[in-house]
Amino acid sequence: MLDSLVIAAGVLTILTVFLDAAMTTLTVSTAAGPLTSHVLPTMWRVLLRIAGQGRRRALLSPAGAVLLLTTVLIWVAGLWGGWWLIFLGADTVEQSTTGRPAGFWDAGYFSGMTVITLGTGDFVADSTGWRVLSAVASFTGLFLVTLAITYLVSVLSAVVARRALAIHVRGLGLSAEDMVTRGWAGSGYSPMFEQQLIALTPIVATGAGQHLAYPVLHYFHATKPALSAPLALASLSDALLLAGELTAPSARPDPASVKALTYAMDQYLDAAGEVAWLPEQPAPPPPSTRGLEEHGIPLADAREREMAIAHATRRRTSLHRLVAGDGWTWDPAEKDETPDPKTRGQSQRARGGS
Repeated sequence: MLDSLVIAAGVLTILTVFLDAAMTTLTVSTAAGPLTSHVLPTMWRVLLRIAGQGRRRALLSPAGAVLLLTTVLIWVAGLWGGWWLIFLGADTVEQSTTGRPAGFWDAGYFSGMTVITLGTGDFVADSTGWRVLSAVASFTGLFLVTLAITYLVSVLSAVVARRALAIHVRGLGLSAEDMVTRGWAGSGYSPMFEQQLIALTPIVATGAGQHLAYPVLHYFHATKPALSAPLALASLSDALLLAGELTAPSARPDPASVKALTYAMDQYLDAAGEVAWLPEQPAPPPPSTRGLEEHGIPLADAREREMAIAHATRRRTSLHRLVAGDGWTWDPAEKDETPDPKTRGQSQRARGGS
């Protein structure tokens, strides 16, 4: 009876591992498998508490790679442990030369070598049926390792695309006001500004799909604000709000360019911003319109601006959660640590003349 329970526990462990791996790598949804969806968020929350703010935030930089490798180790260890329980419960492993029955650790050694490689032949199963089953164990190990390696490569490609998204957005400006005022051409928004918004739409949409396919992307923390996709999208969201709704109707950019990008951002938030473990956050403060007024950009009337900000509250709250879950604080005006070339040149001349 006890042996049957041990074998059943092994079978259940293997099925759980494959279910977790399949849900994590082969399904396009925000939820990972039952193992990784509990282990990884818990580890990330602990890291967020330890890192806090300031210099300790750098502790989050390697976390994504560590948690990604942890996922693979969970799968390999679970598969190994499951076959260990099966061969141990069946008491079918013996030493190939003497026929001596394998002990507890011998069964673990045989299971590990069978799953990871084809074994060394010093331990074998004692019957034809169990030898066939050991070949099945080798196949499951080969399949899982191949699946894990493919997943690792795909995730790293998605991480690069996520950083590229942040860089592309930051190229429009270092804050929401900066993006909008750069796009202002004196009497209206420039066609180039609208083209940049249109060009961003498929990039943001691709990011949404990648978050659905790879939930582990949440744990890849950027080393500086300029590379953080959540911070970049926070600024972009407020820029769209400023240009598309808080600006006077007669001066707004083409609605087609704004609405398409806004829809893509909503899809991104549906994929990345509604994860249950993300910390609850209040709505961030409304974007400032002072810079727009200083550049002569006409604003909508106060009532219309108030309604637009209220309508955008849900989106901005979801973005706030995404920013906090990435280890940053909400500050759409937070600038890149790399100074603007003009400012850097002025600073250098000032130092040279002092």
